[in-house]
Amino acid sequence: MWYMNEDRKLMLNVVKDFVEQEVKPVAMQIDATDEYPVKLFKRAGELGFLGITIPTEYDGLGLDHTTAALIYEEIAKACPVLTVAMGAHSMLAGGMISMLGSHEQKQKYLSKAATGEYILACGSTESAGGDNHVEHTTKAVLEGDEWVINGGKVLVSNIGVADAYVIFAATSEVDPVTRAGISAFVIDKDTPGLTIGAWEHKLGWHGSATGSISFQDLHLPKENLLGQVGGCMMAAAVSCTNEFLTCGPVGLGIAEAAYEMAFQYSLERVQRGLPMYDRFQVTKFKLVKMRTMIEELRGFVYSTYAMKDQGEMVLCEGRMMKIRGSEIAEEICREAIQIFGGVGVIRETGVERFWRDAKVLAIGGASVEALQDFIGTMMRLKKF
Repeated sequence: MWYMNEDRKLMLNVVKDFVEQEVKPVAMQIDATDEYPVKLFKRAGELGFLGITIPTEYDGLGLDHTTAALIYEEIAKACPVLTVAMGAHSMLAGGMISMLGSHEQKQKYLSKAATGEYILACGSTESAGGDNHVEHTTKAVLEGDEWVINGGKVLVSNIGVADAYVIFAATSEVDPVTRAGISAFVIDKDTPGLTIGAWEHKLGWHGSATGSISFQDLHLPKENLLGQVGGCMMAAAVSCTNEFLTCGPVGLGIAEAAYEMAFQYSLERVQRGLPMYDRFQVTKFKLVKMRTMIEELRGFVYSTYAMKDQGEMVLCEGRMMKIRGSEIAEEICREAIQIFGGVGVIRETGVERFWRDAKVLAIGGASVEALQDFIGTMMRLKKF
């Protein structure tokens, strides 16, 4: 592939071995039990996968985003939910600390996040307002040397297992255009006033530890503010974009896994004396279309990551990545189930879980509709 080089090939060999030896044997169990993949997460930290783009100064590898994409793609072929945990940790929460944190905050949180010693979570979504932070009700008020926070967040991944939470709260009246007035804070898990809710039971992403957190008169030292008061939303736009970008390689990995399962099944399942692939033209054509869509997505993923590594913001392209990554993954998984027929809907077969994860990929983090609205606005303003 045009985007491969020797360093990336070496890293890909490491992640392939990790997936084959450690991830695949337990992936079905994680989906069945809804258990957070903490052992795999910690192991990913040991191997450097959580700190790919984190500077070496803070115990990361200091590599490029394309290398991170290769890792996400390969892991998603076996256990997409592990990539969800990694994205919430490294791209969202870790990204905010990386961009806004002081040297001391980076030493305390980012260094431990890079190695997997700490698990991070990011809370931004609220039950009202959707992606419109102006309607959010979580507030932080400065009283002396402490911030007092009240409110709550929903659909936060890594809850209960996280050692620290990056959260957004209004610290003044929020400007509806610039979103100035929203600040970011980092909260340790044992801070009085922080309540962790129960995990939600979801269609897919089993094991993502997703649920609600709330704050009741939570007192936080002034030094737990990330960056400037009221000025976190540009960093949030970048960190969210980086997380949206991962939906491309994750969707690609999901699609590849479902395709390979369906292709192999079509060669092994005999109908009227011949394998399905040879007996039914419709099966062959389905697989041709699936493979074509995979290659289309692959080109989009790695060309966009190349732009990212060249320093471009890719705010719209990153959102398009999540849209197409989830759409293509869902369609290919649906067709894979169709090729399997009746056994395709049986959980023990293993293919239907990829469709469930692809479906949630279109919603979790931000719905494709909300992302389309953002892109449409940028097009109208002639900024894309």
